[in-house]
Amino acid sequence: MKTSRRLGGQTFVAMSLAISLLTAALPAAAAQSYRTDYRISLYGLSIAKASFSTKVTDGTYQVTGTLASSGLASLFDDTDGKLDVSGQFAKNGPVPNSYVVKYRHGNRDKSTSISFANGNVTNTINVPPIRKKKNWVELSAADLQSVADPISGVMVSADSPSQVCTQTLHLYDGQTRVDLKLSPAGKTEPFVTKGFRGNAITCSAKFVPIAGYQSGRKAIEYLKNSSNISLTFASLGDSAIYSPVLAKVGTQIGTVTVHATRFEKVQ
Repeated sequence: MKTSRRLGGQTFVAMSLAISLLTAALPAAAAQSYRTDYRISLYGLSIAKASFSTKVTDGTYQVTGTLASSGLASLFDDTDGKLDVSGQFAKNGPVPNSYVVKYRHGNRDKSTSISFANGNVTNTINVPPIRKKKNWVELSAADLQSVADPISGVMVSADSPSQVCTQTLHLYDGQTRVDLKLSPAGKTEPFVTKGFRGNAITCSAKFVPIAGYQSGRKAIEYLKNSSNISLTFASLGDSAIYSPVLAKVGTQIGTVTVHATRFEKVQ
């Protein structure tokens, strides 16, 4: 049972990463559509898959996605979910309006809904409600200002690849507020997958928990102090919006890898 619980936890890590990855969207007057698929693995074994469709119309974006545990992980703890995200493009990048994720973990149905206004969180609903444990770090009103959901938050606006890794991503998933502080980890290199052939830039990422978590929890402490995290970003066309095509996150039982198996414009 201990192995089951730990692998189930890694499935959640993988799912969170998958939700945080989607196609780079191009702000445009004409409607455009994109498709991205991801494979999440641990020790080279598939533990989850995700697929996203993005539609961009008149400066707004709508993302729908599905995610599910697969391979060995599904034997221990099945997870299946759907998500919907909407927002618009501003001068400094995507600004979310809403984020909704509904999933079934094992035999339990769960959901998270977040509403935004001008980049600030206005309402959060979690079903079932969050169980706050000992040493809980409470969210403050200030923590929910100028933040984005895990989808919108990883679409990075930059004039060149070199500017991507100088930014800090302020993310909120309905429970936890974290910052991912990016820093350069190498030069621009080629990246190839279905629908995409071009350059990508890899950043190191520092995981900084802000609020909405249990202080002292081993998984959080490991991500904060010991984990090696890297994100590789690419952009479709000349959009100046970069999104991850590869992510690697060190955990206590191994490195979780998220790889884009498809990254393309379909309309």
